[in-house]
Amino acid sequence: MKLHLLTIFFLIFFTNNLFSQDNFDYNVVSYEINLDLYENFKAPYPGSFNSLVRISAQADATIGQVILNADNRSLVIDSINGNGISFLHENNILTINLDRLYDSTEAFDLNIFYKHNNIKDSAVYTGAGIFYTDCEPIGARKWFPCNDRPDDKALITLNAKVPAGVLLVANGYLADSLVNADTVTYKWVSIYPVATYLVAVVAKTNFNLDVIYWKKTSNPNDSIEVRFYWQPGETKFNIDNIKKKIIGMLTMLSNLYGDYPFEKIAFATTNRDFPWGGMENQTIVTLCPDCWTEDLAIHELAHQWFGDLITPKTWSDIWLNEGFATYNESIWIEYTSGYKEYKKSVSNMARGYLRKNPGWAIYQTSWSVNVPSDDTLFNFEICYLKSAAMLHQLRYVLTDSIFFQCMTAYAENPMYKYGNISTGEFVRFINSVSGQDLNWFFSEWLSQPNHPVYQNNYNIEESGKKWKVDYTINQIQKNSGFFKMPVQLKVTFDNGKDSLITVNNNYNLQTFNLEFKDEPVKVSFDPNNEILLKEVK
Repeated sequence: MKLHLLTIFFLIFFTNNLFSQDNFDYNVVSYEINLDLYENFKAPYPGSFNSLVRISAQADATIGQVILNADNRSLVIDSINGNGISFLHENNILTINLDRLYDSTEAFDLNIFYKHNNIKDSAVYTGAGIFYTDCEPIGARKWFPCNDRPDDKALITLNAKVPAGVLLVANGYLADSLVNADTVTYKWVSIYPVATYLVAVVAKTNFNLDVIYWKKTSNPNDSIEVRFYWQPGETKFNIDNIKKKIIGMLTMLSNLYGDYPFEKIAFATTNRDFPWGGMENQTIVTLCPDCWTEDLAIHELAHQWFGDLITPKTWSDIWLNEGFATYNESIWIEYTSGYKEYKKSVSNMARGYLRKNPGWAIYQTSWSVNVPSDDTLFNFEICYLKSAAMLHQLRYVLTDSIFFQCMTAYAENPMYKYGNISTGEFVRFINSVSGQDLNWFFSEWLSQPNHPVYQNNYNIEESGKKWKVDYTINQIQKNSGFFKMPVQLKVTFDNGKDSLITVNNNYNLQTFNLEFKDEPVKVSFDPNNEILLKEVK
């Protein structure tokens, strides 16, 4: 009875209260970032630079003040103008007083002149002939003042001055590259909104650039530019392999989730200081040096749909990024090598989680307000592996046809495309498209920590001209609640035949009474390992 009442409370809480967040009183429409990076390519390759960011915004309520994120250690605010008349920069917050009160829906503009200090701050990276940024989750505020939250997406224009001979790539499409004596000024423009953590620039003196084109599945007369920025010394065989595979990856993902949704896609390698394997900045994926691997390429490419096109509302919803991108690594394997290899892939993901499970739930409400350390937020076993394995289990519960119907509808839904979604909205959407109430599934797999540990038993006995099997499913985990799931049982008979039966395990120590004409000799629990996230004693 305690479990029953707790479950009811959990489901109500999960769908109604779990995903709220604070409102804010303005919306950024666009950022125009103007960088002078000329000196960053001269020894000793400083991290300092001068910049101007022009912010166009719209009031969502009557306001006379705007609050932006601007890291005090990284940024020095020199002056402001436009509709801003004074400012205060302290405690990593830039407060700007406006020239008057602005009513809801009124537009205003801010021009902020600032400089980045000559420091290492995990957002701006410089070295011999290289400059790049990395923002996830809240690093954008370290290189330009902004409303640094994933649910205030805005258009981006990036102008950057560098020495002649430097190739520079950023979000969107290349609108201009103006050469003047020994300098070149690049202009990159994004016509689709970008979350601040996905704004990026990469520039290098000796980049090689290869460009190929992918024809859209919906319109073969229209094509997308695919750019590869690579460095001398990197393995050309691996680069060429990804260049060959990327067309198939784009086609597969577009067939599943709708055409590639942005202006271009680029891949650019960085240096040894880069802390990740790859980062899915919108239209410009950054990679570690010589990291031209198939799993990384499909992972970051899938993020263009899951994370970039549809962006989480808060950092509590990060599993929607990493779970889907990781799961699509296995979908790519299924596409190229068949279902058996796909199953090996997702099973290996589950085993990776089981080996090093840190013991917390995928979904953490507190992260919407207090962003944890990268080691916690992006914990590989939870955020990536468990989330991906959970999506396979959702596929098992829904069946293939309904699962992919839901995934396609999700990626193509105009409510979420180029916008944001919360976990609660995702759950409600999947319920609606599938026509099923899946609150039980998401509450136990997202908001409960750990996984079921089964210690089952069964008894076989002859009863008249029939054989009876009493199969009891017992979960013995002490560190989590009960996990309701449909369970497959494979009954093997003495004549060599077998039968696969699905039962709904709704409570603990549930016994299923089965009858057969033939003599059973063995009963196997979850023989196809559809419940990936489990232990069996």
